[in-house]
Amino acid sequence: MADHLTYMSETIASRNILMQILFEILYTIQYFLLYIPGLFFRPSDVLDGDKRPVVLVSGFLGSPLAWYKVRKRLITEGHPVYCVRLGFQFGNIRRYSKMLQKFLEKKTITDCYLVCHSMGGLVATHMNYKGRDRTRKIFTLGTPYRGSLLTFIFPFTIASLQMNPFSKFIRETKSKYRTLTSVQAVFAQVDQIVLFNYYNVPGRFDDVLLPQVGHINLILGPMGVECISELIHSEESKDPRSKNSSKVKVESKKKLPSKTPVAKRRR
Repeated sequence: MADHLTYMSETIASRNILMQILFEILYTIQYFLLYIPGLFFRPSDVLDGDKRPVVLVSGFLGSPLAWYKVRKRLITEGHPVYCVRLGFQFGNIRRYSKMLQKFLEKKTITDCYLVCHSMGGLVATHMNYKGRDRTRKIFTLGTPYRGSLLTFIFPFTIASLQMNPFSKFIRETKSKYRTLTSVQAVFAQVDQIVLFNYYNVPGRFDDVLLPQVGHINLILGPMGVECISELIHSEESKDPRSKNSSKVKVESKKKLPSKTPVAKRRR
C-alpha cells in the first residue's frame, strides 16, 4: 500500500465509533433531504474575500446546499465561494466535466481551488486543460478513483456504470490520477460508499486519511470541515494571494499546517 498522510486535529476531539456511525446516519438523512431543493436552488456566489476563490462540486445525488458548513467556514476565512449545480448527475460524467468547465468560464473564475465530494472529484479530474488551467489545486473527498463495488448493486445510470471498477472510464481515471500533481485526495478510514481499502485508498503519497467513519462525514462532520479548511490554508500559505498575508509562513509541500501535526506516514 502506498504511503499517505493522516489528518489529526488539535482542536476537535474524535467521536467514538458509535457516535461517528450515528452522526453519519443523521448527516446522510440531511444530505438527501437537501437534494430536491438543491436541484432548483444553489447558495448565492460570495465574491468578497482577499484569498483565492473556492468552487464546491457535489457528487452523485449531491446538493450544492449540502456544503453549508464548508461554505460558511471558507467565507469566514476570506475566500470567495461558489457552489456548482450539475443536476441529478445520473448521466455521463464527461458531460458534467464540460459543465463544470463552462461554469468556471462563465463566472470568469481563475486561480481557484476546487473542493469536490465523491463523484464530483471524477468530474473535476476529467476536465480538459482549459478547465484545469483555471484551477490552482483540486481537493477531492471520498472520490472513487478505483471505482465502487456498489455500482454492481445499482447499475441503472450511465454514471454508475462509469464508476464500475472494471469500466474503461475507471481504468482511464486511475492512470490520469497518477499524473495530476494538482489533485489531492482525502478519504475516510471507513467509507460505506467506496468500500474496502483497495478501492477506498486512492494510492498516492500525498493522499490524506481522515480517521473517521462515513462518506458524508467528510463534508458535514466537524473534523471533515476542518480538514478541508486546513488543506486550503496550507496551499494558500505557499503563495498568499492577499497582500496582507505576506507574513504567512510558507509550508513544505509535503506538510499540512503546523498547527495540525498530521504528516504521519502509513504503509
